[in-house]
Amino acid sequence: MDLYQYYIYENADQRTKNWFLAGSPFPIIGIIICYLALVYYIVPRYMRNREAYQLKTFMGFYNLFQVLYCVFLITNLVKAGWRPYFFYRCVETDYSNEPKAMLMVETTWYLLMIKLFELLETVLFVLRKKQNQVSVLHVYHHISTFVIAYIYTKYIGGSMLTFSIVANCVVHIIMYSYYFMSAYDVPLFKFLVAKYKKYITKIQLIQFCLMMANNLFGLNPHCNVSRPFLAMYIPNIFILTYLFYDFYKKSYSKSRAGKLKQ
Repeated sequence: MDLYQYYIYENADQRTKNWFLAGSPFPIIGIIICYLALVYYIVPRYMRNREAYQLKTFMGFYNLFQVLYCVFLITNLVKAGWRPYFFYRCVETDYSNEPKAMLMVETTWYLLMIKLFELLETVLFVLRKKQNQVSVLHVYHHISTFVIAYIYTKYIGGSMLTFSIVANCVVHIIMYSYYFMSAYDVPLFKFLVAKYKKYITKIQLIQFCLMMANNLFGLNPHCNVSRPFLAMYIPNIFILTYLFYDFYKKSYSKSRAGKLKQ
C-alpha cells in the first residue's frame, strides 16, 4: 500500500490529484470494462432484433462539437505558452500554480474529458449496426488514448510533449470536418468527401511520425521529461502506426482491386 500511495498520489502532479478522474486509476479501469461490455455484449444484444438507428442529426452535432472542442484545446495551449518549437526543443513541465502553468495542466484535463466522451463513438457504431467498424484498431485506439490522457493529466501536465495534443487536435479538426460533410447530401460535400477520403488515414500516419519524432527529442539526456511516460508512449505510437498503416494498406488495396476489375 505504501508503494501504491507513493506512485498514485505522492509522485503525481499535486495540482490534479483531486480532480475528477485524475486520482485513483480504478474509475478508469471501471470505465474501460464498462466500455468493452457495452460494445461487445450489452448493446449488440439489445440491437439484435431491432432496426439500426440512423442518428444523422446527432452525428452531425457530434462531429461539429469535436471540431470546436479541438479548436478550444489548441487555443488554450497557445494561451498557456505553447509554441511550434515545442516539437523539437526541450520544454519541461512547469508544476507551479502560475496562471499559464495552471491553464496548461487544465487543458490536459480537458483532453482527458474528450477522450472519455469519444468512447461513445463505438457505442454509436453498434447502435447504427456498423459492428464491422468496431475493429481492433478502433477499440485499441480509443482505450489507449483515454489511458494516456489520464496518465498525462496525472503526472505530466505540460512540457514539450503537448505537441502531441496539438497535432492530434489538428488531425481531428480535419477528420471530424470530413465526417460532418459525409453525413449530408450536399454536392460540394460529396465531391470533397470522395476526393479526400484516402488522405484522412495518410494524415493520421503523418501525425504519428511527428509524435514519434517529438517523443524521441524528449529523450535528450539533458531534458527532464518523464522517461517512464516516454517508455510507455513510444511503443504505443509504434502500435498505432502499424495498425493504421495496415488498415490503409488493406482499404487502399481493396479499392484499387475494385477499380481494376471494372
